[in-house]
Amino acid sequence: MEQQQQQSTPNRRQRRMMMRAQGLTRALSKMPFLGPVRSKVRQENIAYGKKIHAENVKRNEELNATRLEAALDGAKASWKELGYNDAEIALLEEAWIAVAVKEKDSAENRANKKLAKKLRAEANQLKADRKN
Repeated sequence: MEQQQQQSTPNRRQRRMMMRAQGLTRALSKMPFLGPVRSKVRQENIAYGKKIHAENVKRNEELNATRLEAALDGAKASWKELGYNDAEIALLEEAWIAVAVKEKDSAENRANKKLAKKLRAEANQLKADRKN
């Protein structure tokens, strides 16, 4: 557990403590706020923070994608057990994706829910027609 924390990029608090241990914060506090050295350090810290944030966002998106893929695979297996064929599973998959992936716009989410409901009904109708 300790190795995992050391290998990851340090968070803001850890970076701040490293700067304090090196004596940088005391030296910077004695410089003028808009001075060239302090401004350069501040800009470097901002750039480094943005880089770390981008890495964290990318890592979280990858984790979320793998989690969603695993959930979809489980749903496909259960649909197969319920007797759906490949064409119906494709419709159900599209409906699941429309509901599972949330958009920032609530109107778009409502439209996706309506689409998912229509696709599920179509898949169920195809399954019912096939059994008759």
